[in-house]
Amino acid sequence: MRVVIAGSSGLIGSALIPALEGAGHEVVRLVRPGTPGEGIAWDPEAGTIDAAALEGADAVVNLAGRSIGARRWTAVEKALVRSSRVGATALLASTLASLQDPPRVLLNASAVGFYGDRGDAVMDEEAGPGEGFFPEVCAAWERAAAPAASAGIRVAYLRSGIVLARRGGALARVLAPFGPAWLSPYRWGLGGWIGDGRSWWPWISLRDEVRAILHLLDSTLAGPVNLAAPEPARNKDFLRAVGRALRRPVWLPIPRFVLRLVLGSDLAEATLFDSMRVVPARLAADGFAFEDTDLDAALHAALGPDAA
Repeated sequence: MRVVIAGSSGLIGSALIPALEGAGHEVVRLVRPGTPGEGIAWDPEAGTIDAAALEGADAVVNLAGRSIGARRWTAVEKALVRSSRVGATALLASTLASLQDPPRVLLNASAVGFYGDRGDAVMDEEAGPGEGFFPEVCAAWERAAAPAASAGIRVAYLRSGIVLARRGGALARVLAPFGPAWLSPYRWGLGGWIGDGRSWWPWISLRDEVRAILHLLDSTLAGPVNLAAPEPARNKDFLRAVGRALRRPVWLPIPRFVLRLVLGSDLAEATLFDSMRVVPARLAADGFAFEDTDLDAALHAALGPDAA
């Protein structure tokens, strides 16, 4: 299978490529101007892409998107977060729809942030979008892939939870809410749960994230698919497990107002405060079996002394 990947240098893309190649697939990267290495040229900001080079691809995995937690959400940053997802997806989907020999499947990144703050309610893929900036971005992100679906391409939306990995992704922001990794309160034994600790955090190991994407390439599933382990964790339990993985105490709550001051209210709500009790109903029904269902073991593998 010839698989084209956008966002190949990110946390998930850099783990997905060797897994695809190890399974015997040919991987082709979409590369932006100035990006080292070979691939298909595209420039989402300029609205350009080498459409001819996409002809004959069997599958496309679109993981492109600006990190949501790296910077405070100013008006400018919000616009960049949105355009890096919605604009890039719209360009890719409309181009795929115009091809003479289009791919059979487009797996398009999304996030559990689609659901917003839903308290203790269990969220499967039938649930509608939440309220607020990031749920609106996620909904628009998914709608942007509509031209590909209308052209007969099977499109699945990867609503990923917190991907457990030492470097990058949402977990890096959770561990270091005040900036650089070396300032992480959890690494210095000063970390705690957030507020009352009752909000639900959906999570998935990087290994299972990659395995689920490989599964969906060969599946018939279309539409939203929750990529999250079967048992989400309350943030108090999650962060205590982080402490055990790091061999550091987690014993005091971090007041919400502190994180609102540091990150800004919108970013803090979307990445730390919102409660999303998400379950992978469609993956389970499709026969996918998670390898990492124990949070302590998964966090130890991601953060422990033997982690890569």
